[in-house]
Amino acid sequence: MQHYLVYTLYLLFIILMIINLIYMLRGIIPLGSFINNILDNLMKPLLCPVRYLVKHSILKCIKVDISPYIILIVLSYLQAVCKYFLV
Repeated sequence: MQHYLVYTLYLLFIILMIINLIYMLRGIIPLGSFINNILDNLMKPLLCPVRYLVKHSILKCIKVDISPYIILIVLSYLQAVCKYFLV
């Protein structure tokens, strides 16, 4: 049972990483407004806490939004942890 739970979390982190990468690439690749709205709605629960933490940290002087990159790093770490438990 534990194996299925960890595998499900592993797949969830992969899906979230793909959504995050598409969100990061939407500035380069023009997407329709419908897709942009869907991406905003999917990423807002992840981005808001990270943006709050970045805004109240020493990184607040940076004018670039680095929260998607932080989310990508955290998701890749969580995916590696799940992969460790699957082996």
